[in-house]
Amino acid sequence: WRCDTKVERKEIPQWFIKITAYADELLNDLDKLDHWPDTVKTMQRNWIGRSEGVEITFDVQNSDEKLTVYTTRPDTFMGVTYLAVAAGHPLAQQAAQSNPELASFIDECRNTKVAEAEMATMEKKGVDTGLKAIHPLTGEAIPVWTANFVLMEYGTGAVMAVPGHDQRDYEFASKYQLNIKPVILNADGSEPDLSTQALTEKGVLFNSGEFDGLDFNAAFNAIADKLAEKGVGERKVNFRLRDWGVSRQR
Repeated sequence: WRCDTKVERKEIPQWFIKITAYADELLNDLDKLDHWPDTVKTMQRNWIGRSEGVEITFDVQNSDEKLTVYTTRPDTFMGVTYLAVAAGHPLAQQAAQSNPELASFIDECRNTKVAEAEMATMEKKGVDTGLKAIHPLTGEAIPVWTANFVLMEYGTGAVMAVPGHDQRDYEFASKYQLNIKPVILNADGSEPDLSTQALTEKGVLFNSGEFDGLDFNAAFNAIADKLAEKGVGERKVNFRLRDWGVSRQR
């Protein structure tokens, strides 16, 4: 019935109910629902999706622009080897003005709708923006890519990538031959073999400078404190919950 008309995403004004303002109450008050099945309450908790992490700001090289990311794994921060931004991110849009390949990729993403449930299994694709971000603790310049697995609707529209310890980041880095840096030891204290997959379990840090030898909790606190001390990071609670769009309710 669409007459083969091209489907594309557009930004349009809509009405929302701001349920994110009540995320804590929605989560905490589940314990008061004595007659609700535990399975339903678990579903609600997962839907609300409370997480504790750190919001980190990266400077963009040779620019006044900044990139902000959120992570629940600051313990892996010394293993960041690239950043990925959504196709709709302002930095990607700006870079596309002088990068035809990137502009074409952004157009492809705009015309492809992907449900959140499909994100884990879809082919990971991206294009280098040509921009570099500065790692706040090492000073290293790391590439900024536009990737189809990053969505503007979630978080800041940008993510830090640690391919040594996140399987999605690993698959993307392997495909585009990006650096993979291990910073977490195996449970037995040996260095991980990253030839076929990432090590996603928490453990003791190595290859992380002053944070070597710290376990997950100690590293979380130490790195979060260091970023806060430098004015480039702060602890933050995020929720998976999104405001309820009601513009098309009947």
